[in-house]
Amino acid sequence: MWRFVVALVSVLLIASILLGQIFDTLYSSDDTSEPLVSEQLSLTLPLLKLMALGEVSDFDPNLMKDENNQRNAILYTRAMDEYPLPALLQEQLKRQEPVYLETQEHVMVHLLTSTHDILIYQYDKQIEKEDYRLSLTLSFYLLLVIVIVIFLAPFVRRLMRLSAAATKLGDGQLDVRLQVGTLWYIRDIELSFNQMASKISLLMDDIKLLAGGLSHELRTPLARVRMGLDTLVEAQDEQLRAKYESRVNQQLDDMEGLLIHMLDFARLQHSLDDAKPNKMDLAQMLSSLISNTYHGSVELTLPSESVCINADLRYLNMAVSNIIDNAIKYGRSKCAVKVFYENNHIAVSISDDGQGIDAEKRATVFKPFVRLDRQQCPGFGIGLAFSAKIISRYHGTVEVDDCPDLGGARFTLRFVSE
Repeated sequence: MWRFVVALVSVLLIASILLGQIFDTLYSSDDTSEPLVSEQLSLTLPLLKLMALGEVSDFDPNLMKDENNQRNAILYTRAMDEYPLPALLQEQLKRQEPVYLETQEHVMVHLLTSTHDILIYQYDKQIEKEDYRLSLTLSFYLLLVIVIVIFLAPFVRRLMRLSAAATKLGDGQLDVRLQVGTLWYIRDIELSFNQMASKISLLMDDIKLLAGGLSHELRTPLARVRMGLDTLVEAQDEQLRAKYESRVNQQLDDMEGLLIHMLDFARLQHSLDDAKPNKMDLAQMLSSLISNTYHGSVELTLPSESVCINADLRYLNMAVSNIIDNAIKYGRSKCAVKVFYENNHIAVSISDDGQGIDAEKRATVFKPFVRLDRQQCPGFGIGLAFSAKIISRYHGTVEVDDCPDLGGARFTLRFVSE
């Protein structure tokens, strides 16, 4: 918002300065009193000097007045010591130079006489027939208001669009987005709204997935628990009762594990927002993870130079280990991890020698509760969804295709190099 304040203050200052100069020029060009004053003095000053020198003794003061004495011209003398003048002006008088004094109503010309008195000629200023000052002032503020309105018009229009979009978002239209404009002082607000809307939409999608997955995944173990309890009540054989008790406990453990994983997935976005990413060496992280966790069962290929990205070490470890675990689970005997540069990005490929993933199913493997082989591989289908969300949080991408070397699936992670 500070950008808008800076832009508004800048426009006000620039508009005030420019309009002030324009109106000052206009007012000065309309001011016709100064030439009239100069003309009046040019006619009377030679005669005043003669009178001050005493060369004109029988002069009639009425001759100094203009027609009908419209300017109330008067002529009088004052003693030097009775007329307070600054020392600088007194020195000017002694040099026989006229001293001009001006008030809001009068113009007075002072000359030193031969008797060391002060001869004063006073007349009224030219009265302007029309005073444009009020109209110019009103015009100045009117134009300033117009400039402000022109400046605020696109801002208000954008705010109205933002208000309408926020209303639609509140009504449940989660796909609403603002078209980001070119106004630099409101662009950040529009981008922030779009980011907020995207996060809300993503959270709602996660809630829908969790709700759908919960109802689907819990239906089978609940039915088994119900059937096991019914059978347990009717069974009389102690060995058979123990067997059914073990099965019921196993189903309850599975349900508990499912709920824990679902809660972890629901809290993941909030945890990622709280985690502060730092610059880290991806090659060093992968080397430490594979050597400490997989004990030589994963082949690692690293570049000679360091590869740094901006991420949180704990969550990135979780994302990569989930994909490696998935490769080991579905592969036969080999899993390879390779780090390389690709088009100004850092890429990490995780490949296995399994059966691979069909092209039409590749887009679904990153959704929660999706398991391609439910019979042979246990789990809840949340690991890859965890990885995709973490990688996306750190401005990365993940995709899956076929590995040409091992023949199985290949997951490729791409990050921006720091």
